Amino acid sequence: MTDYTIRPATAADHTYISAWTSGTFSWGDYVGDAFGDWLSDEDSAVIVADVGGQAVSLGRIRMVSESEAWSNAMRVHPEYRRVGIGTAVGDAMWEWARNAGARVIRLAIEDWNEPARNQVTGEGFRPLGDWHWAQRGVGDSSPVPEGNGGMRVKGYEALKPANSAEVEPALLSWSGGELARAAHGLFGVGWTWQRLTRAHLVGAAKRRMLWEGRPGWAYAEAERDLFNVHWIETTPEDAKAMVRALVERAADSGADRMRSVIPDVDWLVRAFRRAGFETGGVTVFGLAL
Repeated sequence: MTDYTIRPATAADHTYISAWTSGTFSWGDYVGDAFGDWLSDEDSAVIVADVGGQAVSLGRIRMVSESEAWSNAMRVHPEYRRVGIGTAVGDAMWEWARNAGARVIRLAIEDWNEPARNQVTGEGFRPLGDWHWAQRGVGDSSPVPEGNGGMRVKGYEALKPANSAEVEPALLSWSGGELARAAHGLFGVGWTWQRLTRAHLVGAAKRRMLWEGRPGWAYAEAERDLFNVHWIETTPEDAKAMVRALVERAADSGADRMRSVIPDVDWLVRAFRRAGFETGGVTVFGLAL
């Protein structure tokens, strides 16, 4: 039996954790790069399992609203798996969230990661909905040059910044439609999902991140070289035009890449794929507290 202690992470854990997480995936891992920022975030906690003074497991838990918590980066050192350490770290994270006021904890796992899916369902998490991540290059990095000779040709549709008066019609349209049902009322900012509220769209409008046009509405922002689309409301008939308009908006922003997480609705996923996007499946899980 392995003796371990569950405790909050410290800056001294960074080097060791970075070393054993560097091979988590074929491309590496983001934990080492993000670890310092996580420790300085007052709305989150990083919990580790300590064996002999070394952190051999970790997980991060963060409050994304007054009642919603998000979990990510659950890792266990390869030499300490299947002995209950990961479960113990998870239990401490859920307790932290409960004490912070969370009524639900959510997390996301890609389709191919069967061990992680089995782990969280064994801890009581239940699937809340299937999603797809979608990404492609835009502008000079576009894999699908628009027009003859590779010259970019403007689309017939255009999206413009929406003011706060557009929030109510956008939210009303989405709330009663197929996309909201498939999303179970959630939207994803990067790799974090939470319940969409009027305040999110009002804030987006104030920051000129809410877009409108004939094909629908979108909440999207340029972050350095990435144009991140957090939320979309459109129809089956207008999905192709909406995706095209978003690609145009991304190119105009100067971004090299466009990325979105979209609910598993066939006509929307198909519209992204036909526009040259690479996609992959992911499931959002939830645990009621």
